Amino acid sequence: MKKIIIILFVACLNAALFSSCSKDGLAPVPQQSKGSSTISPAKNNISPVIPPDPIVGNVNTAITLSGQWKLVKDSTGYSGGQGASGSAYKGIAADYFEFTNDGKLYIQENGSADSATYTINTDKSITVNYLVYNGIPVTSYGAVITNFHQVNLTSVSVTLTSSVASPQGIAYRTIDLKR
Repeated sequence: MKKIIIILFVACLNAALFSSCSKDGLAPVPQQSKGSSTISPAKNNISPVIPPDPIVGNVNTAITLSGQWKLVKDSTGYSGGQGASGSAYKGIAADYFEFTNDGKLYIQENGSADSATYTINTDKSITVNYLVYNGIPVTSYGAVITNFHQVNLTSVSVTLTSSVASPQGIAYRTIDLKR
């Protein structure tokens, strides 16, 4: 009886191993970019992130982040064990941040054009996933992400802040925008 059970067990194991190792020719299929007939690289594939709700701030006044905002100032800095440093770029007439209703962000700053997707999170923070950063294409989705917090969102101005802590110190960025 033991021999029969062992033989049946081995036979079932072999059948399971050989039947589960077949290839069905399944492979990832590249997606086309919207409005294009060419196959896109991974960075242009449709984002798995749910498009944001463009209404933020006070629900009663329906203040929206979507639309084009003029860049007033973009400040970056660092504070840590080696001291503190920082710089500020004052926006010119050609500089802007444009948030679309479908979760896209287009940035023109200091002669450089960047693009990203963005999501407004439940805590009103904004996750920006860059596709082009400092004028250089990002090679993989999710490689350059920044989380911003909205400060003083009104119908005519908004300030976005971000800070990242590391063992070396804190890096921060503040972006002031106006309509």
